[in-house]
Amino acid sequence: MKKYLYLTRPDWTTAWVLGGDVPISLASNYLSPERKGIYTPDENLTHNSPVDLLSLKPFIGFGPNPDVRGLTIKGCSFNGVAIPDIVNASIYLEDGLILSFCDAFDIDIAKRLDKKACVEIKNIDRLRSFLNWKLGKTAKFGSCLYTTDHQRNHFLKSQHDSWQQEYRFFWRINQSRSVTLPPGMAKVVWVEDPKVMGAV
Repeated sequence: MKKYLYLTRPDWTTAWVLGGDVPISLASNYLSPERKGIYTPDENLTHNSPVDLLSLKPFIGFGPNPDVRGLTIKGCSFNGVAIPDIVNASIYLEDGLILSFCDAFDIDIAKRLDKKACVEIKNIDRLRSFLNWKLGKTAKFGSCLYTTDHQRNHFLKSQHDSWQQEYRFFWRINQSRSVTLPPGMAKVVWVEDPKVMGAV
């Protein structure tokens, strides 16, 4: 079960190989109006409903920061048009720490992410256990799934992001953190400039 981490700068591989501090960012740091590289417009959105709740305007509006859970609508209409029955639907924003890896080593993915180096995680379960211990929380984890419809959560993303082949950790912690890794968590498998390879 090999996992790969693409990094913005070759020198950032040092902490993963030799030990050192690594940042873990909030999901909202990757939120952007446009879908580009590591950024998406729905990064920290949970939308769990058989009907796209945003399509219910002007019958119901949710605003820019929806926080609706357990919504049930039955037997309603608007201007003579029937509203689909909805049971226990949710749409809300939920932030938390994420650490994203890739299920594949692919330089084309690295370049689309605008990354300059890649490390292979030696034991993803050991890494997760270590980070859980340091952060004091247990991560949810797994490969992301991709959909063509409106539904979203931290592990269900748009089909437009499927090229990322993402595997991620998610912790319900609402502030960015830094963790000091021990040596040997990863090995370097690629840097954009081969001359740097001997230095990392």
